[in-house]
Amino acid sequence: MFNPSATAATFEFRIGFQPMIAADAGQPFAWQAVAIGRCGRSFAAIAASLAPEARPALEAARITQSIAAAMDAGLGDTDALLALPLGAGAGMVDGMLTHLFRTALQHGLSTDRLVIEISADERGDHDCAAALAEACTTRGISVALDCFGAGPNALKLLARFTPRFVKLDPSLVRNIDASASRRLIAESVMRLARNMGVTVIARGAESRGEHAVLTQMGVRHFQIDAGLMPSQPHLLRREPRTIAATHRRLAHHQRTMPSRSEAPAGMALAV
Repeated sequence: MFNPSATAATFEFRIGFQPMIAADAGQPFAWQAVAIGRCGRSFAAIAASLAPEARPALEAARITQSIAAAMDAGLGDTDALLALPLGAGAGMVDGMLTHLFRTALQHGLSTDRLVIEISADERGDHDCAAALAEACTTRGISVALDCFGAGPNALKLLARFTPRFVKLDPSLVRNIDASASRRLIAESVMRLARNMGVTVIARGAESRGEHAVLTQMGVRHFQIDAGLMPSQPHLLRREPRTIAATHRRLAHHQRTMPSRSEAPAGMALAV
């Protein structure tokens, strides 16, 4: 049985944030919460080191700490979305989403500000990912398919439901300006996403050439993966601006995203 408080106190990790930016907006339209353990251990590595019965509590702790850190850092003063990576095994989905709703309510965060990120990685469990995606959709929670390439697992998930976002896998994005095969795959994903009304976010674009190619094929939203912004108070807060409608609609954009070498400095000014 799912028990979010069973062993949550034993988990030690910190929460940081990575921004997602629309190409012509000066502020992030969303922040991804990232959990990092001691000595830089990934959340996946922490989960893999635990017995299966302890993993639900780990996921619950990530939900609790991510929402608390985001609100402490000023997310409530913006109209930005909070993207939460979530993994839920068989029998965990209902309890995990109930915990998500309760935690959001406790912190005064509307659930329409949440985006659940579900991995479309080919090494993942397709059935569990599909069950979680369908449960989120039924409950009105936005979904992003992360680590999206063109493998069978990703395409099967996309065939079963329509997410709000698709996030191109960094392995597909990096060096795309020098790889005809990567461009063809990304272009096919873009065509599919346009036909389904899905917003594509590119992760891992580092160079001007990568940004130029992605922009040319129609990508207008990018996640800045260069470093992890710590969850310090007021980090996510910004001065009021008249761009809320742009973030809400995630409208089509016309300008080119700067290279990652320029982006962190710009972000430092924006937040």
